[in-house]
Amino acid sequence: MKLAQFIQTNMKQLLEGWEEAALEIAPELKGESRRALRDHARSMLKFICQDLATSQTRDESVRKALGKDTAPASGEHALDRVQQGLSMFQMVQEFRALRVRVIKAWSDEQRGLTGNDIDELVRFNEAIDQLIANSVSRFSALKDQGTRLIETMLKASPDPAAIFTPDGMFLYINTAMADLVNAPPRDVIGRTPRELGLDFAAELHEEITTTVTTAESLRRQLHCRLPSGRELDFDCQLVPVFDDQNNVEAVVKTSLDITESKQAEYQVWKTANFDSLTSLPNRRLFMDRLEQTLLEAERKGTSFAVLFIDLDRFKQANDQLGHRAGDRLLAQVAERISSQVRGMDTVARLGGDEFTLILKETGREGATEAAKALLTHLERAFHVDSHEVNLSGSIGLTLFPDDGKDADQLVDNADQAMYAAKEHGGQQVQSYEPWMGQSESEDRRWNRELEDALRENQLEVYYQPIIDIRTGAISRAEALLRWNHPYKGLLTPTAFLSITEQSGLTDRITAYVLEQAVTCSLQWHDLSDQPFPININESPASFVTRRLVDQWQARLTQIGLDESWITMELTPASFNNIRASGFNPVKNLDLTGLRLHLAIDDFGVEPFSLLALQEFRMGSVKVDIDLIKDAGKGGDADRILEAIIAMAHALNVRVVGVGVETHEQLQFLSRAGCDYAQGYLFSRPLRQDDFEALLKRDSQAMLS
Repeated sequence: MKLAQFIQTNMKQLLEGWEEAALEIAPELKGESRRALRDHARSMLKFICQDLATSQTRDESVRKALGKDTAPASGEHALDRVQQGLSMFQMVQEFRALRVRVIKAWSDEQRGLTGNDIDELVRFNEAIDQLIANSVSRFSALKDQGTRLIETMLKASPDPAAIFTPDGMFLYINTAMADLVNAPPRDVIGRTPRELGLDFAAELHEEITTTVTTAESLRRQLHCRLPSGRELDFDCQLVPVFDDQNNVEAVVKTSLDITESKQAEYQVWKTANFDSLTSLPNRRLFMDRLEQTLLEAERKGTSFAVLFIDLDRFKQANDQLGHRAGDRLLAQVAERISSQVRGMDTVARLGGDEFTLILKETGREGATEAAKALLTHLERAFHVDSHEVNLSGSIGLTLFPDDGKDADQLVDNADQAMYAAKEHGGQQVQSYEPWMGQSESEDRRWNRELEDALRENQLEVYYQPIIDIRTGAISRAEALLRWNHPYKGLLTPTAFLSITEQSGLTDRITAYVLEQAVTCSLQWHDLSDQPFPININESPASFVTRRLVDQWQARLTQIGLDESWITMELTPASFNNIRASGFNPVKNLDLTGLRLHLAIDDFGVEPFSLLALQEFRMGSVKVDIDLIKDAGKGGDADRILEAIIAMAHALNVRVVGVGVETHEQLQFLSRAGCDYAQGYLFSRPLRQDDFEALLKRDSQAMLS
């Protein structure tokens, strides 16, 4: 039987044998479709049969031997094997396996070969060699193209990339990596990071070694100082490259510059943990360090002291010099206190003119001496804006474990001791005594009463309408917190907000206001039967924390709102502080995912970047009341208001006039194109039931 006829007759058996051999050669093909594997071999056998059935000249035979004829079937086979990640050696082995199986099966069938059979066998081998030559050529071309594409991609990438030998020597670097190490590729390749004197060489060598040893990809963040002195942070990924024997022959390292995001994270952390005026730890960080110091002291069996410092005569100096000079005075006080403690100790500012210290590994006598030395240094004159200022301090002292065994108790007792020192004339150090716990400071009383207010539902949210100037209808409302104090009557937030920010109650109060506002937003509906829009005021102390955002997200998710109808208002001062820290709530906390709207209150008084309105996706600005009171009189206030409204509208931001009390003011705002108005001309802040009744009357009037 002719060889071509034999192949066609026994095609199924030959394909099954070849498939088995192919899977042994390349186990990674086991996931491939069996049909796909057989189709490759079938197309090649069909080519061989066609070649055997075609007569050829001697010149054609020579050309085949030199691999100059084309074999279309081999090109597709080579492309697939490149895409499947096989080596050229494995691909050639497949052809050899096909050759062996066909020749053996045909020889067994023929039981001896004649001269004509040998001629066919030569032609068959020529065809196989032609397939191999064409596949190798195509495979090499594809590999070379892939190499060029990858090299071009790496070279053009702004992210530094390099390839290392298993022992850490540079094999390749792209342009970004060359710029990073400040050396051309010719001076880098063939050398190690250590030989180049890179400051991150030791850490990088360890990562390469780990990647080679484990034969697994590795991801690390790397901080490095460049030869230029610049410091950068990178998110690095190291990937092993394997040879035909599955040994690691190289390590590819790619790096993503995350310096800006790391700096933004640090700024957010710094804002949440450090006092912006003095750069000292704030209450949050102080309490965290106190907890750590307490655990360390318990483990070692040592003692430590907590000092609570309140400045004497600071209020008089602040009133006399002004708040800005008072801030500079506080900054000097912070520097002077910090200069008198050890590096292991902690100095913090809790707020106002109150400072706290943790003196580690010290007893009562040593802590008392240190406190008296602090008093002596505080009594030296301060110089602020050409003024000489004399202060002193009242210091309360507690010792662990004698005066308290947990952080809160130590701080509370130190606070009590400080007030005892102040009541005895100040300018002295007072250690805590048990009898002091029977008295109560004003701040502690406020905090206790606020805790009671939250527990006993003394807090209440009032609502003031915001009017659509164009239609005269109530468009939305501002939620305003009130405290029905059992002895002092109705209190506004200005009477107690500073206490909440120091005590940690801000987040709880914010959660309460948010819940009330969302409930009313769903309960009341506008003319389109949509939830009623409500604005709330937010403290910057809690705005930059993840806790607040988690509260928003949990509440909105629980309610299942498709869109939030709540707007959070920030003052320009707090907003500028947030922006100056590099923190963008829309970007860093993904507030857009919560469908939260932002607005600026008291707009037009403090310097403010209009660009920030777009960066933070502000929905509206509320013009400061001091500008509104002079509106409509033809003075500077009118020109400023017209400019503010025009600029805001250019940025697609709505404008609310706040504190509108006269028709003259309202008429001017209407002529200037202001969108909304709010003030006593329309209504004072109302309790929930009264506002709901007003809203119903307004809706009926609009429908009639």
